[in-house]
Amino acid sequence: MKERLKSNLGLKILSVFLAFFVWLLVVNVSDPKQSGERSVQLEIINEDALTDAGLTYELVERSTVTIDYTVHMRNSSQIQPGDFRAYIDLADCNVLGAVPVRLEVLNHKDMVTNVRANPSVVHVETEPLQRKEFDLRMELKGKAADGYEVNSYTLASKKVWVKGPESLVGQITAVGVEVDIEGAEGDLTGVASPIFYDANGNPLNLGEKVSVNQTEVNYTVQILKVRQLTLDFEVGGNVADGYRFTGIECDAKTISVVGLRSQLASITSITIPSEALSVEGLMAGKVVTVDVSQFLPEGVRMVTDNGDTTIHIRLDVERLSSRIYSIDKNDIVLTGKREGYDYTFIPDIMEVTVQGLEEDLDSLDSAAIKASTDVSQLEAGVHEAAISFEALEHGYEIFDYTRMSLTVTDSNRSFESEEDLEAGATASDMGESGETEGQAAEESSGSGNNH
Repeated sequence: MKERLKSNLGLKILSVFLAFFVWLLVVNVSDPKQSGERSVQLEIINEDALTDAGLTYELVERSTVTIDYTVHMRNSSQIQPGDFRAYIDLADCNVLGAVPVRLEVLNHKDMVTNVRANPSVVHVETEPLQRKEFDLRMELKGKAADGYEVNSYTLASKKVWVKGPESLVGQITAVGVEVDIEGAEGDLTGVASPIFYDANGNPLNLGEKVSVNQTEVNYTVQILKVRQLTLDFEVGGNVADGYRFTGIECDAKTISVVGLRSQLASITSITIPSEALSVEGLMAGKVVTVDVSQFLPEGVRMVTDNGDTTIHIRLDVERLSSRIYSIDKNDIVLTGKREGYDYTFIPDIMEVTVQGLEEDLDSLDSAAIKASTDVSQLEAGVHEAAISFEALEHGYEIFDYTRMSLTVTDSNRSFESEEDLEAGATASDMGESGETEGQAAEESSGSGNNH
């Protein structure tokens, strides 16, 4: 078998060659026609026909068409997609959205016949065109260098107009520009493109169908050095009777602010006024929330991590207690004593009621209560002592004390004995009694005469 294949090998090769040559000759002489196709990008004209009607459009499923044609075999390799133009005229769009595809043969018109588009009709979906105005906001990305903070920023435009299909424009909640301030130690200026955001603050990519009237916006960001200011507090009003304002506590000792040097030059602290910190009628402590920004000078701004400018201030109020302390009469200081006079207090112990906080009363000793009375103008006899007290330390108040009687004796008057003293007193009594009896007798006599 192998030998048969090898026999007459040269003749067989020649036969094949001759057969190919004959086929080529037949093809070139007869030049048969064949079908061809090319994919062509679909062109759209007269878009204004829809936009003028307040509509926007979108091709359904395709943006290309296939061009079918007939061409002689020998010319088939010369036909390219660029030899054809396929387009639709939106002025031909009917109520169903169907638009016929139109064709033009740009090159080799004499080579191709039976030219047609597949499909011959395309469908266009229309939608109302919306034009909406948005406030333009700035989104700052990153953080300024330590000790620096954004004081203010400006945009060359405050509003922009957005135009596009109603379904896409409806997805937009806000429009802004983003500026990177990471590590900044001074003012920033530049140009940024508007970005669309959804309701959650996420950027939207809506493609070319949505346009904005300004593609670039100029911005300026003012970055200033942060300054620390202390807080001062003024408390107003009076607590209820039997209570005492005991102090103030705040969750912030200082606040961070920014402002121009000229605005901060004379400021070292911020005062929270008494109108915001009233303890009038309080019987217990309370917490007051104060917005510090309302007490800042114009042009000065408070800096916080979350933008919250409020502080929380606790006004402490405690109930007062009372305690009685005993003072010996010998510890009462007599001022203005005169020579030859003796002074005696009754009773021997004076009870003093001191009002204050419980913990303060625990540390108060009766020796700290200094009492005195002025006797310089007192004559012999029994008097009610006018007791005075030295001011106690802050936090104590003398609420009440035992009334003391003071007997003053003139020791310059001397008697030979106690009997003389008693006799003198008796004689004095008798003299007064005799005078009275004489007057009574006289009155009785006078009465008799009248009768």
